[in-house]
Amino acid sequence: MRISVFISVFLAVAGLASAQQASTVQPAVSSVLGRMNSPTWTERKRAFEDATELVASGKLTPRDVEQLRLGMIQLLATENNDKVPAADERAGEENSEYYADLISFVASLRDERAIPSLLGAASTGGIAIRGVVQFGKKALGPTLEQVKNPDPKLASGAVYVIREMLKMGTVSDPDSLLRIKNSLRFALASPEFAVRLSAIGAIEYSDEREEFVPMLKDVAAHDQVKLAGQKPDDDGDNGEFYPARQDARRLLRKIANHEPPVVDKGVSH
Repeated sequence: MRISVFISVFLAVAGLASAQQASTVQPAVSSVLGRMNSPTWTERKRAFEDATELVASGKLTPRDVEQLRLGMIQLLATENNDKVPAADERAGEENSEYYADLISFVASLRDERAIPSLLGAASTGGIAIRGVVQFGKKALGPTLEQVKNPDPKLASGAVYVIREMLKMGTVSDPDSLLRIKNSLRFALASPEFAVRLSAIGAIEYSDEREEFVPMLKDVAAHDQVKLAGQKPDDDGDNGEFYPARQDARRLLRKIANHEPPVVDKGVSH
């Protein structure tokens, strides 16, 4: 009898302590989540820093941790669309560091709900790209859809992801590869220079790159984007520099000579 009473009292005290801890932490979580919606990026940055400290503390309930995970995934979507004016150099550097830390944190969550947010950051390079690629076929649909985005930054970012998927072999079934091939055809014919250029880089890793030869020849002969102050390294185009033409010629030579794709040490553009 005494033992059962002791156990009941112990459980009641433990429950009270747990409830007191939750009531202490929950307002902090709510505050952080609220500040993540601030119109000021510096306040959102501080909220992110506080959120990572809360998660690392080990004092949160699973529900609170889940709320913060979702909050930071949404925060990345917000930051993808909000940039510091270039005129403010110091603030720009601080913002860039915060943005990179946020991308790294969200990628480390390995949460497929973060695929859209990481895709939105794919033009920043390796961490975001690998963050999407790690989901393999689950990320293919959203990636191919983003290739059609009218924003060339978002579209070319998605093509970078395709390039890495092909290079790493994370998507390899015939149906998916056919969808990728069709998407690369679309990208290579894009009116946006950045998208065409990124498509050439991705096509190099396609097992069926020979099928792109006619389109690549057209780009090599007719792409209209010329950059002043530079010269082609292959003496083409009468000494004028057309980047897409040059890259297309390089790839055509590789295809003709059956050269394997470049194997680099990390994700690049």
